[in-house]
Amino acid sequence: MNNVAQLIAAAAADAPNTAFGTFTQQDRLSRVVERARTVATQLAEAGLVRGDVVAVIGHNSGAYLVTWMATQFAGLQAALINPAYPDELLGGMLDDLTPRGILWVGRDPGTLSARPETQVDMQPAWAAKILVLKADGRSGAPSGSGLDCTADEISGYIHTSGTTGRPKFCALSHGYFLRLGRFFADSLALSRFDTVCAPLPLFHINPMGYGVVGALTARAALLSMDKFSAPEFWPAVKAHGVTALVLHAPPANLLKAKTTTEDAAGHQVRIGFLCDPGFLHQFNVPVGVGGYGSTEAGGLCHAALLRPDEQDIPVEGATHLAGRARHDFEHTIGPDGEIWMRGKHPHALFAGYAKGGRIEPQTDAEGWFHTGDRGRLDEFGRMVFVERISESIRVNGEYVPIDFVEARLKGAKSLGEFALWRAESPSRGHDVVLYTTSPEADPAQIHAALADLPKYMHPGQLIRIAAMPRDPGVGKIQRRLLNEQDRLNLTKL
Repeated sequence: MNNVAQLIAAAAADAPNTAFGTFTQQDRLSRVVERARTVATQLAEAGLVRGDVVAVIGHNSGAYLVTWMATQFAGLQAALINPAYPDELLGGMLDDLTPRGILWVGRDPGTLSARPETQVDMQPAWAAKILVLKADGRSGAPSGSGLDCTADEISGYIHTSGTTGRPKFCALSHGYFLRLGRFFADSLALSRFDTVCAPLPLFHINPMGYGVVGALTARAALLSMDKFSAPEFWPAVKAHGVTALVLHAPPANLLKAKTTTEDAAGHQVRIGFLCDPGFLHQFNVPVGVGGYGSTEAGGLCHAALLRPDEQDIPVEGATHLAGRARHDFEHTIGPDGEIWMRGKHPHALFAGYAKGGRIEPQTDAEGWFHTGDRGRLDEFGRMVFVERISESIRVNGEYVPIDFVEARLKGAKSLGEFALWRAESPSRGHDVVLYTTSPEADPAQIHAALADLPKYMHPGQLIRIAAMPRDPGVGKIQRRLLNEQDRLNLTKL
């Protein structure tokens, strides 16, 4: 098998009756694939041919999944883009990407309708139809379909979060997706008897690469959510017989905070990805899988099995336990503690960042990708993710472990929603700052929670803001935006 289109076709042939779609819009996989093949033909008739780059901008739906499959059957390079971004940011990203077409799925083109690319409304794709909004006047030269693509050709692009600038597009080959899907399916022991729930926005590597491609690889059923909702999660999981969860730390934590053991009672989930021991214990899930990776580093390059009674979790917390390296990866810790990853196979890593119609490789002369993450090995030889280097706090040269300090601060119940961050200090390097949204935050509780920690780990200021800045996809707090928020109140600690 050489490409994603062949994977989709094989899954439909082997497991035609398996469910595929979202909780609210699903059908047998064979029927969904038939729609995708029809839509692929229509895209070709609109002038988009094998090798063309297209931007897919839209929200989770059955139509989104058909659209993605259709791009693979047509041999298009599909860039999956966050539809919540404003037109101005999207315009800059499209300038970097230089696509031939823009495929809209449930998102209004807005001011971007004036752009010159071929633009298509894909919302009718669930009914095997498309609406061409604008044609660029060019007709590509057909050169086969997606079924003819080699493993080296680019299947698509998934962008970074862009917290330090404009999001960058990671170029991902067909071989990359096939290897990632196989590793994830094996790591969760998925089979045709499973129903996988990947409820997060499909423009992320997590739900698309792990959930969709992993399920297709295992011939498992796949169900997404139109939009993640904690109150609606467990009723849907139980109603549809979900057996495997593909989550991320923020939604998993939201479920722990907003739903109860009783809400989940009666589910059939046997395994959960990025579900820590606390989650497993609270919701009676037998096994979890922790991991580490990035879209650049193979999507998922480390994995570790977790159980509800796990005792040997590193102090940084279970969600940061990377575990053992994937069979086709090797790692090392750089001189400054940075995690370096190297693929043992040509398609293990991403191909590079796309910009201006080119793909710029990002490995050094020896093939190492410098992740920008700080890590270490624990006493069992497992990789532990510590922090993003760009998100570190150092006071007088001393490292402040954000997750560890925040875990202590959970004891200060009056804090409500909070986040630890830094302020620049000419004399100390950084000062520790604590942000909260609670008007009831009690400094005495904060001091009590941190009483036995070194003074350099203590925040010097408590700043109240209206809301935490969060990534619109997975809900992760964007620390580097905290200092830009309007301050409602400041208290010295």
